[in-house]
Amino acid sequence: MTGTETLHDSLKLLAAASARAVVPTAGLVIECGVVVHQTKRAPAITGTSPEIIRLLEWEQEAGEGPVSEVLSGGHPVAVLQRSGDFRWPRYCSQLQLATVGSVLGVRLRLDQDGEVRDDGTPVRQTSAALAFFAQDAKAFPLQVISEARAFAGLASKSLQMALDLHNARSTASDLRLALDSRTSINVACGVIMAQNRCSYHEAFSILAKASSHRNIKVRRVAEDILERLPEGPPRAHFGH
Repeated sequence: MTGTETLHDSLKLLAAASARAVVPTAGLVIECGVVVHQTKRAPAITGTSPEIIRLLEWEQEAGEGPVSEVLSGGHPVAVLQRSGDFRWPRYCSQLQLATVGSVLGVRLRLDQDGEVRDDGTPVRQTSAALAFFAQDAKAFPLQVISEARAFAGLASKSLQMALDLHNARSTASDLRLALDSRTSINVACGVIMAQNRCSYHEAFSILAKASSHRNIKVRRVAEDILERLPEGPPRAHFGH
């Protein structure tokens, strides 16, 4: 889970591993998908086939189906048998088009899952679920459900590790961009101070006004100034 460049790559590995883990017990062809919800981000969705990804994306938009059920925190497991299951009629129509007979959704317990605030509302900065799909209408008896839940315990730990790693990488990248931006602005202010014999505050005000008039970010104005220097823009260097 940690030997990947992106979270999407980690989720693809998890989906493939999940399908392999359940296949011996089910004795059938099993497809698998993963859905991850993070605060202020679009859901991360992937699966072992394009059709599975389409079904998961449809379900997240429609808000009905076994994966939506477990992600809402209502139940840790949800099973759908298309024949005779009337809970989610629109979703069942989508399954019929994809020739899927049954679906098993299993929640992955991550950090803070299950915690509540003082007012009783759930704390779910991140929630995730595995989804297993089969053509057979009775592919997920109790034995298979038990196997899937056991694997979900291991998958939760791996996914949490991957989330922590990729979030740390994202934070580091954001910090690098912020430091680069601050450096460009400071050096540009130095250039303006030298040219206009003014204070840093006055130099920054000049940058801010140019940013407002040109309707571009202050950093872009600063970079334009630095690019016109005879020796070119200086490179930021940060020690380890």
